[in-house]
Amino acid sequence: MSQPILQVVIPAYGESPYLKETLESAVKNLSRTVKIVVLEDPSDNKNIAEIVKNFSDRVEYQINPTRLGIAGNFNKAIEISQAKFTLICGSDDLILGDLSHELENLEADSYAAVTSKNEIIDARGSKIAPLPDIVKKLIAPKFKKPQAYKNRKFFNYLMLGDWMYFPSIAWNTEILRKEKFSDQFHTAMDLDIFVRLIEKNYKIYHFPVTKFAYRRHQQSASSIYANETGRFKEELSCHKYALQVASAKHWRLSRLLAQLAITVRLHGILKAISWALKFKFKPARELMAISLIRLTSPRLEI
Repeated sequence: MSQPILQVVIPAYGESPYLKETLESAVKNLSRTVKIVVLEDPSDNKNIAEIVKNFSDRVEYQINPTRLGIAGNFNKAIEISQAKFTLICGSDDLILGDLSHELENLEADSYAAVTSKNEIIDARGSKIAPLPDIVKKLIAPKFKKPQAYKNRKFFNYLMLGDWMYFPSIAWNTEILRKEKFSDQFHTAMDLDIFVRLIEKNYKIYHFPVTKFAYRRHQQSASSIYANETGRFKEELSCHKYALQVASAKHWRLSRLLAQLAITVRLHGILKAISWALKFKFKPARELMAISLIRLTSPRLEI
């Protein structure tokens, strides 16, 4: 029996109020050849298993024996996958189409990751366009046809700003088992691993199709962590490593863009001003200092 082209793994933790919607979208829009697994990181809340029971004819449920954390659970998702590509979908996001149709016509072994497009939705599932996503759209490469990225250009776009969304990335299972997500990061795992993949000359492919919806809401891990200074330290730490990669490859423009970290710094400065206006002076000062820090500073160690 040939290896399946795609498997979807949905890491889940805690209450997961949108998981039912996520599973409904997956069951509706994915062919039966695509295996769907909910992978729970254990907590005191027992509702995840109850939700999955309603989809037992189509969705497999697994729970880790101990808490692995975000990166650990993502690596476990790659580990349990039986397909050539693994799509890690958030338990609050939606699947709008089946990317396996595009992947079937791709030389799967040639690419470490395959990116695609997605919509942005709010807690109620309505399409939205907040400022961070408008910026991401402006930064993102404008491909009209499926094609492989040129590594240096991909790297440069990434240094302008991380325009990608996790649910719309299909990861090469075999390669990610070797490279792994870093447990040093909470929100910058994709930026970190893409820098490391480019460093090792892996190739990345893009399909300009919209198959996913990324949900922005106040209870999401990314939203919660966005209100802490650690998120900005993570991103600048990735730029610090990217600077080393660009220097080693003698990519001058890439080196400059990595060092400038324009969107990360501007975002941090605007967030610091916002906090100051809310009388959160101590975190505002700390974030302003982080936003203006040199990448060579030891304060960026995480």
